[in-house]
Amino acid sequence: MVVTDHHFVFVCGLQRSGTTMLYRYLGEHPAISALEGTARATNEGQHNQSVYPADEYHSKGGQFAFRKDARLTEASPLLTEANREKLFAEWSRYWDTSAEILLEKSPPNVIRTRFLQAMFPNSSFIAIVRHPIPVTLATSRWGKVKPHTLMRHWMKAHGYLVEDAPHLRRLHVMRYEDLVADPDAEMGRAFSFLGLSDHAAGRERAEGLNADNFEKDRTLRTGVNDKYFQLWRDRRRDPVRHLYYDAIDLAFERPASRYGYSMRHPERLSRATAPLPGLADAGSVRGMAARPVADSRQS
Repeated sequence: MVVTDHHFVFVCGLQRSGTTMLYRYLGEHPAISALEGTARATNEGQHNQSVYPADEYHSKGGQFAFRKDARLTEASPLLTEANREKLFAEWSRYWDTSAEILLEKSPPNVIRTRFLQAMFPNSSFIAIVRHPIPVTLATSRWGKVKPHTLMRHWMKAHGYLVEDAPHLRRLHVMRYEDLVADPDAEMGRAFSFLGLSDHAAGRERAEGLNADNFEKDRTLRTGVNDKYFQLWRDRRRDPVRHLYYDAIDLAFERPASRYGYSMRHPERLSRATAPLPGLADAGSVRGMAARPVADSRQS
């Protein structure tokens, strides 16, 4: 099978940003083959290849964007024809390569879009961002990284996405919050971006938690962010912690606002100003994402 015969789609976003939910929804489409049957339930491509290091090598979630060697672009020495064929062969063990579109998801993709595009030129990228408070609190459970450091990591990783966007031919960005609010509308835009029609309108929404990380239970759970926002407020009850979290809110209020988020009023969403295709149309004014034949780079 020739690499150039396929349209590759890469899901990008930090851990706990909704990448698995988005990946499952996309992979259900009959024209798309997602990686399936790998050793890990998340089926992330980074753990099923030997061309570049996975996130464990870069201290996993909340830290990899700080590592210079984790950041890959078209200038990487790993970008060779032999590695292109090797990576495709390793992922092809878990793809149905007869499918029109081949789908892969790994959180570090968010800082490696240019590398992946150079490796597979016929590529599209769908990125998902989520408010930094839930991402920070959920990721902090995996280690001893302080909240302010996790916030810095959120900004660093998404800053790379903004930096890389003008170099990408096909990029669509959505917010987790908009996907939760109206999954059919957001998935309809994502499929339209890929030149496909939505095959499964009528997606279910309900309160509570998704216990199996969207493996079998595909019901979208609402209100999850609110629980993290309340936890953030609860941590401020201690006088010393209050000063610490006030300082975080003050430091990151303006940077977060570029993506339509507020640290001081986290439930509020506003228009994003970060120059990311799709994201600027989120919220009150919606726009249709470009189809794969179009170029999302600004002229």
